[in-house]
Amino acid sequence: MADELVVWKDDFLVGNSVIDGQHRELVRITNECWAGYRTGGIIAKVSFLKAIQGAVLYAKTHFATEEELMRKARYPLLAVHKKQHEDFAAEVAAQIRVFESEDNPDPAAFVEYLTHWIAEHIANSDQKYIPYIAKVEP
Repeated sequence: MADELVVWKDDFLVGNSVIDGQHRELVRITNECWAGYRTGGIIAKVSFLKAIQGAVLYAKTHFATEEELMRKARYPLLAVHKKQHEDFAAEVAAQIRVFESEDNPDPAAFVEYLTHWIAEHIANSDQKYIPYIAKVEP
């Protein structure tokens, strides 16, 4: 769809139905943020903020699920991966505070950050744990 900012690719698959489903949802939420941003005006601010807050809650659930799976799999880079999640959560929280405090915020930079982080993280960092989680029950 042309209105999607992030297009799902099979390169994002990690071979775990739960994680793959959560990744699809993160891509959907990112596109929802984009759609909210594109509406313009006060509606854009409200739509975008609602979508971002939903993304934060969903990301927390996803990160916990993913980290628990990596822990069970004894993934040697768990600490590094967890730090990436923590850094992402901190950046999102900081961006939300800025967005809420400005009269006419422009979420374009944040949408770009979110899009890049999700695509990069799923396509690269998450791919590294595939051999480890393949041995663990979903």
